[in-house]
Amino acid sequence: MFEKILCGPCGYAENNKNAEKWCTVCEEGLCAECEKVHKSIKTSRNHRLISVEDFRQIKNISISLTCKDHDKRLELYCNTHDVAVCLGCVPSRHMTCSDVIPLDKAAENAKHSTALADLEDTLTRTLQNLEQIITDRESAFENFEGQKQIIKHAINDTRTRIMKKLDDLEQKLLLELDTKHDNCKSEINKLLNQMKNSKRDLSCLREQTSQLKSFASDIQLFLGTRQINEAVFREKEYVKEEIKSAHNYKINIQLHPSIMSLMNDIDQLGKILVKKTTASISFKEVKVDQAQIQLRVPDMKSINNVSLRLKRKFKVKKYGYGMHLTGCAMLQNGNLLIIDNTGMYAIMEYSEEGKHIRDIPCSESPFDLTVIDNDRIAVTFGNVSAHYINILNIKNKTIEKKVELKSNCYGILNQDNKLFVIIEDGIIIIDIAGKVLNKLNVECDLYLGTSIDRIYFSVTKDQTVHCISMAGEKIWVHKEESFIHPMSITVDDDQNVFIVDYESNSLIVIQHDGKSSRTLLNETDGLVNPFSLHYNKDKKVLRLCYKEWCALYNLM
Repeated sequence: MFEKILCGPCGYAENNKNAEKWCTVCEEGLCAECEKVHKSIKTSRNHRLISVEDFRQIKNISISLTCKDHDKRLELYCNTHDVAVCLGCVPSRHMTCSDVIPLDKAAENAKHSTALADLEDTLTRTLQNLEQIITDRESAFENFEGQKQIIKHAINDTRTRIMKKLDDLEQKLLLELDTKHDNCKSEINKLLNQMKNSKRDLSCLREQTSQLKSFASDIQLFLGTRQINEAVFREKEYVKEEIKSAHNYKINIQLHPSIMSLMNDIDQLGKILVKKTTASISFKEVKVDQAQIQLRVPDMKSINNVSLRLKRKFKVKKYGYGMHLTGCAMLQNGNLLIIDNTGMYAIMEYSEEGKHIRDIPCSESPFDLTVIDNDRIAVTFGNVSAHYINILNIKNKTIEKKVELKSNCYGILNQDNKLFVIIEDGIIIIDIAGKVLNKLNVECDLYLGTSIDRIYFSVTKDQTVHCISMAGEKIWVHKEESFIHPMSITVDDDQNVFIVDYESNSLIVIQHDGKSSRTLLNETDGLVNPFSLHYNKDKKVLRLCYKEWCALYNLM
């Protein structure tokens, strides 16, 4: 039985009547009489009404139309931050945003949007991948069962030739076979079940998407598209991560070489051997231009609208004769971490006002760092034959973990609890525990930048900045004629790329599509030998270290 849906206005008057229509704007049911009144009122005349039967199709699809912070209806949309907001959000967070528009205007043509089309395509292609993975695993399961039968025949044939005396040994070996076989079968079946569960979940999301497309309001569809897309992205990443650990098992038997002649002296018939090899399962991504699903419908901020306003500038404490400020980062509490790579075995911590707080000791002279959380940072050591990364607890000044690698490590960034590290022959991606997740064989300089789905780096010899996907696929290459010795890179919320050049004394911003660039600061602004650069997305602050100075700029 379907749950009854009552008329909202009648219920307010304590008169329960079954609804025949549902208003997607007011989010309440209407009986026949209230429907007429609803259509006769000017403010609700153009509201979209659907049948109660159609509403039941989308009733259980969770799409929040209420602001979590102010418990008010979402009525506006901020293009700058790509977020739906209520009237209460504007004074506190979006007063300076120039492109806040009505939510219904932003949701116009949502059913024909690129985001919806890409979501449907991603769901379809991911389900196709899962079908192939499940087929592969089912085939592996069947082949493994056949291998067991072959071994059993070999065991039985041996048993008949060496008489009843070997019965005990045969039972022992069969027990070993069953144990190892069950263990391997369990591993295969585990991944198979996981893939079937993922297929079920994604099928459900595809059905929800179809239902939203058919029955939901534009606003519901607009927000639902993004929320479902996030779930699809997580499921895709989960599937890709899980299939990395998929293995094929080949079971075999190793008979004792002298069993026929030394039958009375041996204590076992043979050994059950399992050869474990990585399964060659591929996850076929949507082509690059479709895979980078852009949730933001309007264009991202152009570099022509980017400007810097100096917030604060202070001199960094000098310990030796020279100074190379090769690394900088900002903690969650606003404190600044600065590296001087001229032999100092420590990281300097400053307040946001420029007051020196303390020095955090290191095992070598550090090169670059990235913040993991408010208590932990990851540190590289550059060209000192220190082939490792240290995870430092800066609260108690201890090394929590030492991640051993095979080459020198330079620029490092943390994103989504993954460490992106420049090494001598490319870029590696590792988790916080030190497991190498991927290696990208690219030619690059000492630093890199990242955004939600992209990696950026420079190549000095051909004066270029490269943008690639997380899988290493080329997205764009920008030629910058002014480059002499490019150093640190960072990326803002609009995927515009900022890079400093040590020799030309300049700070350059490159458009998010790689098609154009601008010089924001140069020697006439007092910029001399800039080395490290860091953008803090929470505070919207660009931090620049050069010569003996650290400067903080508000990014406008």
